[in-house]
Amino acid sequence: MIKYRLGCPSGHEFESWFRASADYDAQALAGEIACPLCGSIDISKQPMAPSIVTNSSAAARPAKVPSTQAGDAKAALEALRAIKKSIFENSEDVGVRFAEEARKMHFGEIEERHIRGSSTLEEAQELVQEGVPFGILPALPEDLN
Repeated sequence: MIKYRLGCPSGHEFESWFRASADYDAQALAGEIACPLCGSIDISKQPMAPSIVTNSSAAARPAKVPSTQAGDAKAALEALRAIKKSIFENSEDVGVRFAEEARKMHFGEIEERHIRGSSTLEEAQELVQEGVPFGILPALPEDLN
């Protein structure tokens, strides 16, 4: 796994994990990476310092936890709510048939449309292996109640 610090032309920065650097390149080229705040797909890697840990340095000091400004966290949460609302308003819920429907669209068996639904971890892994593009919506605090 590799973690990249990414940014969009609006100055928003975020981090994302990829299985390999080639996965980032392929997803970026296909427009499959979007800024979580503004939705822009014009994404680029941002400079970041490498994380090097040695046995002596790791034991000598605790890991740093980045501090998050309360306003930034609130803005990010509101942006996620807006994205999720837009997806729900502009897509068809196919429920547990999500993997099947996404696969059929990817391979041209049915007409493409915006869908949402659920899948098992195994189904999601198979979609990734087959190159079927999809995203995972994060759970919001109100979803966990």
